[in-house]
Amino acid sequence: MNDVLYLNGPVQNGPFTIAERPGKAAGIRAAEALNTLLGAGPVPHLWNTVTLAGDLRHRDATDRDTVDRQEREDRAIAAKYAPGAAPAGGILTDTAPVVAALALEMTERLLRDGALAFTPTAVHLCTRCGHMTGTIARACRACGHQGSRPHTRRLLVWDRLPGAPVLERTPEHADLDAHLTTPGAAPRTPLHRVPRRSTVSRPLPLSL
Repeated sequence: MNDVLYLNGPVQNGPFTIAERPGKAAGIRAAEALNTLLGAGPVPHLWNTVTLAGDLRHRDATDRDTVDRQEREDRAIAAKYAPGAAPAGGILTDTAPVVAALALEMTERLLRDGALAFTPTAVHLCTRCGHMTGTIARACRACGHQGSRPHTRRLLVWDRLPGAPVLERTPEHADLDAHLTTPGAAPRTPLHRVPRRSTVSRPLPLSL
């Protein structure tokens, strides 16, 4: 029996259709083609719906009082598929209970192992709407305001030890594609751009 299965990386639910301008959703097609060649069954299409861009689209929509945030995302995803072309394996988003449960389980395990930690971190908050703009002063992506103020809050972070690899072969990842972990190969991948500290906590969604 084949033990390989391909899934697409979660695609942000932006303003495009799969047929006309697939963009990153090309991974959906690639995964389906590879699974077909392998004789594997259909798999769910993975979508990322918890985004600031989605918050802003909802905030600016004229029907926001009658269509809630979740329904708007569901409609936008459905509209990306041709009529009657819903994926046989279904659709899975980051708001699905099974996905939230998995994320919580992984985060709790990494906290127990010490890979992640809640650490007081200096950030900047927008002086108009309070949105966290990042670790440096910059224009607010939520409201466009230029002003921010320094603030320290506990954030979930990952600190990489000096010289430590971004990815390591572990028993559960022993089959990780070798080109990602071969010494000297990092410059050929986005991994060499990973900073020493990565902030896992993200700005909270807007109050909608």
